[in-house]
Amino acid sequence: MNKRLIMAGLIIALFFCTPNLFALSPEIRFDMLKTKLAQQLKSQEFSGALETMDEIKALGIPLPSSLDYFEGKALFESGQKYDAYIKLENYVEQNGKSAKYYNQAIAYLVKAEDTYNAENKKREKERIAREIATEEARIAREQAKKEARLAAEKRAQEEREKEVLLRKEAEEFSALPQIASYENIGLKWTMPVSKKYRDNPYLPVKTYGTKQEAKSYCENLVLGNHDDWSVPTLKEFSTISDDDWGEKHYSTVWVQGSPEFSNGDNPFVENQLYPIENGKAYTSNKSRANIMCVRTDSKEKFDDYFKHKVQIIEHKDNKIMVEDKYMISGSKCYFVDPSITFESAAKYCKDLTLGGYDDWRVPTRKDMLERLPCRIAEKVYFLRDDPDYNDLWYGSKSLFSQKVGYLDQADCKIRSARVSDHHKIRCVREVGEKKAGTQQNTPPLDIDDR
Repeated sequence: MNKRLIMAGLIIALFFCTPNLFALSPEIRFDMLKTKLAQQLKSQEFSGALETMDEIKALGIPLPSSLDYFEGKALFESGQKYDAYIKLENYVEQNGKSAKYYNQAIAYLVKAEDTYNAENKKREKERIAREIATEEARIAREQAKKEARLAAEKRAQEEREKEVLLRKEAEEFSALPQIASYENIGLKWTMPVSKKYRDNPYLPVKTYGTKQEAKSYCENLVLGNHDDWSVPTLKEFSTISDDDWGEKHYSTVWVQGSPEFSNGDNPFVENQLYPIENGKAYTSNKSRANIMCVRTDSKEKFDDYFKHKVQIIEHKDNKIMVEDKYMISGSKCYFVDPSITFESAAKYCKDLTLGGYDDWRVPTRKDMLERLPCRIAEKVYFLRDDPDYNDLWYGSKSLFSQKVGYLDQADCKIRSARVSDHHKIRCVREVGEKKAGTQQNTPPLDIDDR
């Protein structure tokens, strides 16, 4: 039973899936379509007649010439006068006056001529417009190619000229001194590179880059028969920078952090690199900065340079000495004292030995208000140059408690503070007193003599 059903299904599928298996021959099919066409033309079904004629053409057999006439007639009657004219024109040209439907074809040609001529003019105009557009597009492409070629040649020429200029600048730079030094400081450094040379790839030195590039460059630099160069510390850079350095050169340079330069906004860490703004101990937000390398010829000279800047100020009228901790002065005021807690300030003064004295202490409230008047900064240059003088620790001991605070020079007022706060410190001592075992090595300086 199942086999019969399967066979029946295959037969049905074969019947429906192979429509041409029992198709009529082209000749018989032509006769059928010709009869259908005659009926459509007679009933004026011209659109259907055109479809039938397409089927006849698809048979692939020789067709009578009269088919062109009937197609032209159907095209005309369905409103396609331009195509009708072409088809009828072809019919009379191919068959001449002996054609069976010659007169009828001529009549249709007369009716379609005006439409044909108008359409021809329109198409000719469109053709000409297309040709013009094509030619204009070709000319535009050629012009664009020419302009692109000229632009490329110009860029190449500019690059060549730029390279010549860069190589010339590199030669000029190479002829300049590459090392600067302060003999009295015992410090040498590579000459800062001005903006003119910064982006020159032909320079013999690295001029600008990231902190990693700066560190690697200085550690591997061999210059002046020395290979012990390094990125400068803040302390070293403070001896080099000045007010106009940033105007002539880049305003930022990579330096190694030094804790003594730390403040609330810039807690510097030893040996870490920071992009420092010239003339200020403040970091920049740049990820790339100018590269400078330094080396120490004489550590003794370098240390002595800072030692001789530490001075003692004696205020005679009030018999008090003030520690001058401001290490750099004049046009190179760069060194910044750290802000510290009161405990650290007290310990610093207790451990301080300066000028042959070891009895330094934190100023008291009375010292601040009476013995170290606010206007002392107008007389003492190291205080006048220090913008943080208005932020100095003081401490006063009573029988049962200790009060601490700081001097605010802005209005010459004393402000209370917590011992955990951070402020500056200047140690003081009494003039005329001297602890046993100490001796005065450095004569005090009278502020009135300055």
